[in-house]
Amino acid sequence: MMDVEALRQAVESAGLAAAGVAFLAGLLFSFNPLALASIPVSLAYVTKGRDKGQALLFGAMFIFGLILAHVGLGLIAGLGGKWAAQVTGRAWGFFLGPLLIVLGLMWAGWLRIPLPSFGFRASRPTAAGGAFVLGLLFAVAICPF
Repeated sequence: MMDVEALRQAVESAGLAAAGVAFLAGLLFSFNPLALASIPVSLAYVTKGRDKGQALLFGAMFIFGLILAHVGLGLIAGLGGKWAAQVTGRAWGFFLGPLLIVLGLMWAGWLRIPLPSFGFRASRPTAAGGAFVLGLLFAVAICPF
């Protein structure tokens, strides 16, 4: 397991250069196949059928939601690194391992578990705030870590 305190001291002693490297690393990780394929589709969904001004506003709010969620997740990971390392220790894998195996079997179609249907359907955002919230949720869903 990585010594989180030693890593924190190294970053603090590196100063502004370390912050720049961390920013560039985060930017690089945002170019993953899932995000590159799904963000344009989601953006088209949010802005479809709207006039140019409204599409620009809704698209900007969606992107602002994405950015804010990634900043928040980064702050949580950065400030709570030691806590996250303790929570996601070896014992956590005993829970996540079997869960991911079951989800993989369900995804492949080899295991069927009937799940309840709640009887509601999602609709496109009708206000700029809805596009912002959709951006927040979408960023958490495609988060690379």
